[in-house]
Amino acid sequence: MFTRFTAVALVLTASLAPGLAHAEADPWAARVRARSDVQLATFQGVDCVSIHASRAVVWRLLVGPEYASRWLFAGVPDVLPRPAHYKKGPTAEKGDVLLLEATTKDGPRHLDLAVLAAVPGELLSFIVRSDDANLLDRGIERLSLTFLLEDSRDGKTDLYLAMHYDSDSPFSAILSPASAPRQRERRQAALAMFSLLAEEAARQKDPPLHDVPLSAPPPPVYKTLPPRK
Repeated sequence: MFTRFTAVALVLTASLAPGLAHAEADPWAARVRARSDVQLATFQGVDCVSIHASRAVVWRLLVGPEYASRWLFAGVPDVLPRPAHYKKGPTAEKGDVLLLEATTKDGPRHLDLAVLAAVPGELLSFIVRSDDANLLDRGIERLSLTFLLEDSRDGKTDLYLAMHYDSDSPFSAILSPASAPRQRERRQAALAMFSLLAEEAARQKDPPLHDVPLSAPPPPVYKTLPPRK
């Protein structure tokens, strides 16, 4: 039966998925694997949103911790996001850990995301290191979130979010077809919230975002000294 909920879901899917990458098996793990020794779990899906903002604004919002809880916890029920921060530095760097906190009906909860790879202006990948209340990884394990930025033809920025994870038990594996739509809804909710924040930042003359490089610095140039006589 074609219900109103089905119609809304179709509209949301069309708005968030311009149509790249679904035909490919799993290009995301290869991108991360080239920059990290961590083996990603099973590829479980990808969604995309086109954002009316420059790639610089999108990247600065993506790697900054100030608003991370708001968009990462979007779609998670009964959660009040609290401030987040990186354990070592001010922004996302490979090997650092993003520490997130949230208030739930059962009290404060914590979520730690380790940075697997960070390529300025292009790619950012996290893996869940700990989730004491199963806010994101209930019934699954080795959950990773990989973001890819691309310039759109119409001046927008396309932001992709790919998920990798495995079932945490045989019982969960049996129920995995039922959990897949929930994870996809969370991907789409996170992208939708991120898009709202990025487009609001793009409208501001001086948005309160991290001042980080858009591209990786060039490798150093070493000069060969003549041998001593």
